[in-house]
Amino acid sequence: MKLSTVLFAIALVFFLGIPTLNAQEKGKEPVKAAEGRGGVQNFLASFWSKVVRVGKRGPSTVPTAVAGLRGAEQEKGKELNPYWKGKEKSKDGAAMAKVEALINKKDFDGAIETLKSFGQTYPDSPLKPVAALSLAYAYARAGKTDEAKSTFESFLKDYPDHELTADAKAGIELLKKGE
Repeated sequence: MKLSTVLFAIALVFFLGIPTLNAQEKGKEPVKAAEGRGGVQNFLASFWSKVVRVGKRGPSTVPTAVAGLRGAEQEKGKELNPYWKGKEKSKDGAAMAKVEALINKKDFDGAIETLKSFGQTYPDSPLKPVAALSLAYAYARAGKTDEAKSTFESFLKDYPDHELTADAKAGIELLKKGE
């Protein structure tokens, strides 16, 4: 009896919840926001939470490592043996964490300055699309709508199949309305 209830609940969530989620993530249905100043702010808040979620999904593929020394506590005169362990937090991930902190403090100009050079500093980073979206967001929140639109358009050109493409298009439309 319990098993059939669990299976029914899973089927219900799958058939009712997943199609809506997939439509938005695949870019079929952009986020709609009410028109007006509040609509833009509501869109930007929702958009930023999605950018952060996408940016935190997985670790960077940029290889880094940490070294250690064995034998440091051994007798004097014995040779120290270096070794490698684990992976250090990636520098591109740390830069994006700094950007997130700046944006949370509402230091949009500081975030913009950091993000402008992100692609050149970390050319192979898998976080480049997230950095581009973060830059567009920071421009929009700083009131630099032309720069925000331009950054959204560059994002669409560079990453046409990204899961937040529909959101970037919706952002452009809202910003075009001059709000």
